[in-house]
Amino acid sequence: MAISKRERTLSIWIGIAIGVACSSMLFRYALEEKEERSSNRPGNYDSLLTASEGKPFAPLPEAVTSIIPNGIVIYFDRNDSVSLVPPVTSSMKWVIETAGSFRSERLFILVEKNPNPSVYDCYRASELYLALVPGVSEQRLEKALDEDRFRIIGRNEATRECIVQIKDFSPAGIRSSLRELSDVEGLVEGVRLSPWKPRN
Repeated sequence: MAISKRERTLSIWIGIAIGVACSSMLFRYALEEKEERSSNRPGNYDSLLTASEGKPFAPLPEAVTSIIPNGIVIYFDRNDSVSLVPPVTSSMKWVIETAGSFRSERLFILVEKNPNPSVYDCYRASELYLALVPGVSEQRLEKALDEDRFRIIGRNEATRECIVQIKDFSPAGIRSSLRELSDVEGLVEGVRLSPWKPRN
């Protein structure tokens, strides 16, 4: 028995409607599945496990997540402050990789709990500012540095300090680099953390 043109058209439209509904449901399911996997991945703020070693970290306060949304926690510790300025006290520190579409937009940010309540200091985790002794050249400093761990990547235009990139940007690595670079006798006048502020 042959079906009429009208019945054929109706059956085609019913098939299309069922196909669209099914594909929409599958798409929504895939998105939810991806979101759930992403939220449990180490380093994600909700996972409470660092991306580097899968170690537990203290939840990030809202003051931090509002300025660094969707970051990845690489390191966390509660040991001595990275600052070399006495008195050195223990503090909570997170190293967070910021999210960005391009690799050049991603930064490693050190967030450290300030002794003042509800204040968090932010620094570029992989860069330090280094002031040279007057008369010392960048080339002379470069020869004195361990090239596997430190690299001069430029100068701060305002202060003329060298910007030194460090390989180990864990809180312990930053602390160790500050100490080591400040002990380079006859070449280095001072070393400090590189402050970071979010773009508005």
